[in-house]
Amino acid sequence: MDNKENRYYPIFLDIKDKACVVVGGGMVAYRKIESLLDAGAKVTVISPDIIPDVSAMPGIKIRHRQYKPRDLKDAFLVIAATNNEKENKAVSKEALSRHIFCNVIDQTDLCSFIVPSVVEKGLIKIAISTGGASPSLAGKLRKRIDRLVGEEYETLARILDKIRPLVLSQEGGASEHKRIFDVLIDSQLMDAIKDNDRSLAEDILLQALGVHITLENIL
Repeated sequence: MDNKENRYYPIFLDIKDKACVVVGGGMVAYRKIESLLDAGAKVTVISPDIIPDVSAMPGIKIRHRQYKPRDLKDAFLVIAATNNEKENKAVSKEALSRHIFCNVIDQTDLCSFIVPSVVEKGLIKIAISTGGASPSLAGKLRKRIDRLVGEEYETLARILDKIRPLVLSQEGGASEHKRIFDVLIDSQLMDAIKDNDRSLAEDILLQALGVHITLENIL
């Protein structure tokens, strides 16, 4: 049996206000640009041929030309989304020399990172990867997990985010703070959220925190 494993290190990268470059202007590039913008990146697109959907995207810089050396001089991250193998290799080579995060579509040997399939529910993001072995399988798993993670998980995440400063301000240290979160997650709070029982949810929070939390703007 082949014991090959997924060698990639899972990481969520903060690219807010970071300079990110997309080489390519087609539909694949469009999807990548959209994800980068959603994460708050400052995006520059380089391509001689750019589809109208990309041209119409707000907040991006466009260079209507071929990629050339030194285009990645100030970049934090680059995605090569072209069908030109020579250009993709040149992008990867420059990124490697500059220690820049690089993804080349469908060419894992030219990448320093690969983009996972993602389930996103508010504050919750679940990344799925097969190490590049099968994007289709990753996509199938994404759909299955998406069905399993209901809206109640999204709401619970928002509640835990709201009460986090309060919990961390209490005495007891990290172990006690973790215990409080564990108690809440294992309590009936999830059922109360699912049933939209605000009174029960607030009572559970009161017992755990000793403070009344109003959930009017969350549930």
